[in-house]
Order: sequence, then structure tokens, then C-alpha cells
Amino acid sequence: MDYQALLVAANDVIACIDNNAPRHTSAHVLTSIRNQMVFIRDNAAAGRNPATELSSGSKFTYAVLASRELASPDEMVLQDLIDNVTKLMIKK
Repeated sequence: MDYQALLVAANDVIACIDNNAPRHTSAHVLTSIRNQMVFIRDNAAAGRNPATELSSGSKFTYAVLASRELASPDEMVLQDLIDNVTKLMIKK
């Protein structure tokens, strides 16, 4: 896993939420996605696979939340950034 690329990708999602959050997306959903991106970023920065650092029984939900909430053209920018994180997380 390319931890540096993952760190940058997670930071891109965080920056988008902080600076250009979609107006019609639930604040709760955006907060949850942002918090998961911070977790991913911080673990990637430490050279750890974020998926293996989750508590037992926990799973990332950011992709599901995004797929349910983000649909309009202005929201697709954030969706694309989130998709990039997912690609990096599953890339071997």
C-alpha cells in the first residue's frame, strides 16, 4: 500500500469537506466521513494499514455513506475524492 498517496488522498477529502462541503449533504454524514478520513490519514502517516488498525468488529462506512448521500453534480467532486481513497485502500 502506498501510504503517502493514501495520506494525500485522505487529506484531499478532509480539505474538500472543510472548504467546499456540499450544501445539501447531512452535516452528520460529512462529520462521519471526515472523522474516518482523519483516522485513515493518521494511520497512513504512521505507515500503518488503516484497515488493520480498526477495533475488532469495526468497519469503514465512509463509502456507503457517500454513495447514499452524494449524487448531485456538485457533490460528485467529493465522491471522486472518496473513491480515490477507496482505490488506494484496496490496492495491493
